[in-house]
Amino acid sequence: MTQQRIDALVSVLKDRCLFTGQQVTEILYSCPRVLQEDPSALEYKFQYAYFRMGIKQRDLVKTRYFQYSMTKIRQRHVFLERLGLYQTPDKKGQTQICNPSVNSVLRVPEAEFLAKTAHSSQEEFEVFKQLLAREGLEEGEGLSVSEDEESDLADTDGSDDDEDKGRNAEGAEGE
Repeated sequence: MTQQRIDALVSVLKDRCLFTGQQVTEILYSCPRVLQEDPSALEYKFQYAYFRMGIKQRDLVKTRYFQYSMTKIRQRHVFLERLGLYQTPDKKGQTQICNPSVNSVLRVPEAEFLAKTAHSSQEEFEVFKQLLAREGLEEGEGLSVSEDEESDLADTDGSDDDEDKGRNAEGAEGE
């Protein structure tokens, strides 16, 4: 990892995504996977959260949003959107429904996400993921699983380590 690459990532986070220096430090410390991302992909991930999901910088840092793959984020977010359980905020940041917290969407095992947040079955979600992948291929996005996303997908089997569970509980208290 070159200093030039690190500087480019920090520049994207500070200048394009408007994180403070302290927030950038916290992102790099809590989500080291960010160092492996392409700067444009990192900016896209931020823009998706900020504009599509309505999540502010402070909450992105607090929930460790950047540790998750775009595939997982998009699958869970769009699934909730299509179920009518998540709504993109308008220009004033308002929604007509109360969106679920980032923690309840991303920081929980897939089984808990389906039971408590989406109120759906595993089979429904699996079919949805296949359809979403097909949509992505048709649009030229290609949602294939990359190597760095494999660990993220393994997380969806419900196996969290004890340290993660402690952080999940702490994050839920702050909501």
